[in-house]
Amino acid sequence: MVTIITMRKLFYSALATVVLTGCSFSFGNAEYSRTDALMGTFVQVKTVCYQGSYRDLVSIVADSFELARQLEKKLSIFNPDSEINALNDEKNKKVSDELFEVIKEAKDIGNITNGEFDITVAPILKKQGFYEDMPDKVLRGIPDNSDSVGWKNVLLYPEKKEIVLLNGAWLDLSGISKGYIVDKMSEFLQKKGVFDFLINAGGDIYCAKHKRDRDWSIGVRNPRSKLNMERTSQYVLLQLDMANMAVATSGDYENVIIENKGKKLLSHIVDPDIKKTLPEMPSSVTVIADACFKADALATGMMAIGKEKALELARSLENVEIIFVENSGAEPDLSFSGGASKYIKGK
Repeated sequence: MVTIITMRKLFYSALATVVLTGCSFSFGNAEYSRTDALMGTFVQVKTVCYQGSYRDLVSIVADSFELARQLEKKLSIFNPDSEINALNDEKNKKVSDELFEVIKEAKDIGNITNGEFDITVAPILKKQGFYEDMPDKVLRGIPDNSDSVGWKNVLLYPEKKEIVLLNGAWLDLSGISKGYIVDKMSEFLQKKGVFDFLINAGGDIYCAKHKRDRDWSIGVRNPRSKLNMERTSQYVLLQLDMANMAVATSGDYENVIIENKGKKLLSHIVDPDIKKTLPEMPSSVTVIADACFKADALATGMMAIGKEKALELARSLENVEIIFVENSGAEPDLSFSGGASKYIKGK
C-alpha cells in the first residue's frame, strides 16, 4: 500500500488507518479532517484551507462521504442489492451513468493493458479462495468455470446506457471502483469551493492543491517491510511530492492466499491469459496519474504484465508515471519511468 506523509507527521494507510478515525479541527489555520470506514477500508478527507465557514466546510465534507456511500451501494459486489450485482444477475440491463462510466473506463484500461486489467476474472478469484467474506447469495452467482472470463463477454451500448454480459460473465469492479469514487469525491469538493485537500481511500490517493503552493508528500512502502511505527525509515522507500495528481500502489502486502500448509503463496493479481492468480511476489508498482481511477486500475494491470512491459506502457501514456519495486536481493531494486523523478523528493 501507500503511506501518507503530510504536515511533517506520518499517517499510515491500510493497516493503521484505524488510528485516524473521527474528525479533527484546526481553527487557526482553517484545517479539517474526517475519516470514515468505507469500501472495506478507511477513507480520509483532509482539508488544509477553506475560505468559508467551518460549519459549511464540515457539511461539504460530510456530503462528499455521503456521495461515496451512494456510489459504493451501486458499485460494490459485496452488497447483494448493489446495481453491479443486479447487472451480474440480469446480464442485460440499462444502468446508471456512474456504473456505465466506470465499466467503460475499466474496459478502456483493459484495452491499454492488452487485457491484463480485467473485471471479468471473478470466477478465477472465487476458485482460489479470495471471496471468503462475500455474502453467500452473491458468491453462488459467480460462475464456477472460467468460460466467461474476458472482455469479449462485455458489450457496451452508450446510446442506451445498456450493458450486456455474454456467456455468463460476472463483473467485479474492486480494481477500479475505489479510485473512481475518490475522483467523484474530489470533483464534488471542488464544485463546492474546497480546493486544498487530500483524499486517501486505503492507499488510493488524490492530492489536490496544498495551501501556500506546497505539495503533499506521499511515502511509498517497501513491499517486503512489516509495519513498524518506530522505524519508518525501513518502512518507507521514498517520498513523492505532488499536487493535482493521484497515486495508487499494487503489490502483495497482505492480500495473499496460503496453500499447501504454508508452502505456496498466491497473490490477488490475476493473469487472464492463463486464468490463474500469479504466485506471490515481493514487488510492487506505484502509478502516478491525473485521475485516481486510472492510477488504481493501471497499478493492477501493470503488476500483471511485469516491470519491462509496464515501463514501456508508461512511456506511451500521457500524465502517467510509474515506480516499480522488486525485492529479489538484499536491497529493493527501484525502476522509474522517464518523468517519475520530478515527483521524487530529493531527486
